[in-house]
Amino acid sequence: MGIFSSSDSRATRRLKDYEKELNKRGARALARYEDELDSTGQKIRSRLKGAGDQLGQRWYQARDRVEDEGHRAWELTEEGARDLDRHVHENAWSYIGAGAAIGLVAGLLLGRRS
Repeated sequence: MGIFSSSDSRATRRLKDYEKELNKRGARALARYEDELDSTGQKIRSRLKGAGDQLGQRWYQARDRVEDEGHRAWELTEEGARDLDRHVHENAWSYIGAGAAIGLVAGLLLGRRS
């Protein structure tokens, strides 16, 4: 313990006080940063949830639309098949003659290649 011992302890005390103040400031800054990060995270989660809800709603709308169009296409196909069946039954000999003519032409063309 010399001449400077009291000033050394004062300097040490000052350093400790400064360290405590820095720790407090750092803790406050970290708390503010965590609050901002949490707030931003909540905003992002909320936006993502909203986007997910919209996407789900649009998915169901698209699925319903495709299903409706599928039913409509099936009904048109059935209607067309019924009309064709009725027409063939009403004009059976015309279709038999056309089928025979096409078969004859196909047979002649295929027979030439052999």
